[in-house]
Parts: sequence; structure tokens; C-alpha cells
Amino acid sequence: MAKPEWGVKRTCLACATRFYDMRKDPILCPSCGVKFDVETIFRPRRSRAAPDETPKPEAPAVKSDEDIEKELAALADDSAADDDDEDDDATIEDTSDLEDDNTDVPIVPKDINDES
Repeated sequence: MAKPEWGVKRTCLACATRFYDMRKDPILCPSCGVKFDVETIFRPRRSRAAPDETPKPEAPAVKSDEDIEKELAALADDSAADDDDEDDDATIEDTSDLEDDNTDVPIVPKDINDES
């Protein structure tokens, strides 16, 4: 158990060394010599920028009906140009030369005495 005359056990914020403050003022780290500031532990961190300081996103531009119709027509023209190639369609393979799979399965007679 720690002795009361040693004071409070502290952790240096610079080098992470643990030490007793020995009830001294100012508190100095014995390892690196940095002054230990108790208030830095209890200070609130800076929050994000206030809402009035943040840039507001611009609203998307409203397109007119004519602009929308032009875009749709351009998309339709592009898709029509892609559909012109009929050679790209997949063909069904001929499977008539495959053998019947049932020929390899042996027929096992059912036992007459078996009731299941």
C-alpha cells in the first residue's frame, strides 16, 4: 500500500511514466522533467466547428423539363446503338448427343419381408 506522504500516483502526459507527485507544486515528471498540468486532464476537448461556421452544401440545380427530355433522348439513343449487334446474343448449345443418366443406376429389388 502506498504511503500518504508520497501523494497521488500520476501518469506523465509526455512519456507515460507512472510516478507519485510527492505533494510537490509544481508536479514534475522524474523521467522527462515535463511539468504535470492537472487541468489538462479535466479540460473539455474542443468540439467540432459551430454549425454557423460550416459551409452549407449547395442545393442541386433544378433541371427544366426540356433538359430532362434531352438527357432521356440521349440515353435512349445510346441504348439503341448498343442493341444493334444481334450477333452478341448467346445461343443454346445442342445437347442431343448427351447420354441418358439413368442407364448407370442399378435397379435393386425391394425385399418382400421389409415393411418400411
